[in-house]
Amino acid sequence: MKFVDFIKSKLFFRHLALMVVVTLILIWLILQSLKLYTRHGQFILLPDFTGKPLDELVQFADEKGLKVIITDSIYNEKMPPRSIHIMDPQPNTGVKSGRKIYVTIISSTPDFVPMPDIRELSLRQAVETLNLAGLRVDYLSYVEGPFQNSVVGQRIGTRSLRPGELVPRNSKIVIIVEKGEIPMPVAVPDVIGLYPNDAYNSLFRSGLNIGKISFPENIPRDSAQVIRQYPGIGAQLPVGSNVNLVFGQVKSSKQLQILRQNNLYNDSIVVENEEEF
Repeated sequence: MKFVDFIKSKLFFRHLALMVVVTLILIWLILQSLKLYTRHGQFILLPDFTGKPLDELVQFADEKGLKVIITDSIYNEKMPPRSIHIMDPQPNTGVKSGRKIYVTIISSTPDFVPMPDIRELSLRQAVETLNLAGLRVDYLSYVEGPFQNSVVGQRIGTRSLRPGELVPRNSKIVIIVEKGEIPMPVAVPDVIGLYPNDAYNSLFRSGLNIGKISFPENIPRDSAQVIRQYPGIGAQLPVGSNVNLVFGQVKSSKQLQILRQNNLYNDSIVVENEEEF
């Protein structure tokens, strides 16, 4: 009965209330400690430094208590050296003080790749081999020889290249190709809707060169697509001839079909003003 009397007494309720208060205080203190330890809610919004100098990110990181770690560097002739190419975490991400920012920057010097031996390959094989090696085709230079589209040499500009010689990645290589004893004309391929590199390589593989090209000002070049080619699709040309290209944007499959129809070769149509290319 004494225990029953105790839990009914004011003393019991005072102790119970005190225990509840102490427990709540302990819980509050623990939560506050966790917030202080993790800096709960204190995020730093990481701006977009892509394309900007590395020094700007380093200065920002020093001011905010962040760390910058360079994980890789690549060469891109279109971007200034020591500018930021990739950020991790991505821009506009909330980060906490002490976080490491991993970046890939633009190198001041290109990386080099060995020149593959494309001699005695077919033209199609040579174009693919250069692409796989990280190189590009400058143009096709046709010379006298018995086998049409057989590759007999390679050079940068006017300088001949030896197989295995180191050249900057993305260098433009001139492919020297034989005309053949009786050169056969080649058909202009359909490059409508293709992006620049794909269109260029399609023409090179066919034994044709790039003539005049036109890009719109409001579309990045890598995102532009061929909307007109002259001579048109299917025209028969001597090897090494130029094909002119106009780039724009193809917004639908229906538009692509119309463009292809409009670019079919018709020998009854004479284009009077070729200068627009």
